[in-house]
Amino acid sequence: MFAYFKNKDIVRKVVFTMVTVAIFRFVAVIPIPGIPRDALKDLLTGNNFVQVIGLLSGGMLQSIGILTIGLGPYINASYIFQLLSVAIPQIKELYQGGPVERKMLTLYTRLLSIPLAIIQSVVIYTVLNKLGLLGTIPNQLQVGSIIALLTFGSVFAMWLGELITEFGMGGGTSVIILAGILVNVPIQLVRDIETVGVKFGSTKLGGFLPMFTVEGTSQAIGKFALLMGLILGSLVLAIIISLAIRKIKLIYARRVRPSGIGGYSNYIPLSINTAGVMPVIFAISILDLPRIIFQYLGTQISNPTFGKISTAIVSFLSNQSYYNGLLMLITMFFAFFSAYIVFRPEEVAENINKQGAFIDGVRPGKETQAYLNKALWTTTLFGAILLAVIVATPNILVQKFGLPQQVISGTGSMIMAGVIMDMVRQVQAMKSMDQTNKNYY
Repeated sequence: MFAYFKNKDIVRKVVFTMVTVAIFRFVAVIPIPGIPRDALKDLLTGNNFVQVIGLLSGGMLQSIGILTIGLGPYINASYIFQLLSVAIPQIKELYQGGPVERKMLTLYTRLLSIPLAIIQSVVIYTVLNKLGLLGTIPNQLQVGSIIALLTFGSVFAMWLGELITEFGMGGGTSVIILAGILVNVPIQLVRDIETVGVKFGSTKLGGFLPMFTVEGTSQAIGKFALLMGLILGSLVLAIIISLAIRKIKLIYARRVRPSGIGGYSNYIPLSINTAGVMPVIFAISILDLPRIIFQYLGTQISNPTFGKISTAIVSFLSNQSYYNGLLMLITMFFAFFSAYIVFRPEEVAENINKQGAFIDGVRPGKETQAYLNKALWTTTLFGAILLAVIVATPNILVQKFGLPQQVISGTGSMIMAGVIMDMVRQVQAMKSMDQTNKNYY
């Protein structure tokens, strides 16, 4: 392990990433004049949608400050362009193009994130003002300064993320989100342990060997064990989903290896979860956002008919059995939808044919496309089921056994596993490249 730190490039990237994340966390504590830091804390507790938005903001949403919005607008802009690539050929070409096209796509994403940040800033101000959390009625200058500071914080967070992507380790936005998750783990873990009702003690085994003990009633200890098992199980399952791939063997008949022997084999890595955490975010947004909107409008609009409709919608979505069932189904739907956006069997089959390759035991052309379609469907089905389980199971167990909300949710587990695995792959690739250069020279 210490051999990796002998590589100066790896050390430089790791140090740069840590310093940039520290700057992000330092700026995050700068308050906005006129807004209490804990203004949204009680309002946002226990809402899955807001918890996800809090993750995307880098863990800043519950403490009002300059970086409250965080990376949310930039990530939303990226998702919007990804969805538009299905319907708009010009955007699709940017995704499939080279470095120049990718730079243009990044520029468009930045530009779109600014109006999204302004909209989100206005929403936060409106909510705080409606709830009377701003104190006296703010003047136009104060309103403008609040919106401007929140928007500036979002752009600043986006800039830091891009710096990490270019000069640091891993994807910048993902690293900042990961830091936001990890920094809240110790505080939340202590709070959950106190809620369960257990205490840690110490004793000496055999009179001299120190040993930690868990004190509490049998029911409290059982809840504590279940909570720890749930957290570890979510992390393990998230790692499995992030790493598992299906290898489709390719044979290159026309290629000649340096040794002079014609033909060799390779494979197409088909991930069981090509979209990462995106299906979960979409599913939670679709279920929780309407509930928040109708719950708010139901108190603002006095129309009896609208009141009955909003009450019915809120009651239906508040039923945990219906909610968890719909959450699993919608998550699986978006897993398939995203998989067919990222991996297009028709284009892959065409590229395989152009490269003079074929899938072992499958004829080129239509049969290859049909084989890839079937492979993608079966592989994604397995991944979608696992993804639905990791998202809904914690909700079901928390409700059934009266556990506190998890320190790390299923969504957080997916983000952590994906980011850490990407960073490990990058470190291994840099180490391998360094070793190759040494052998070459």
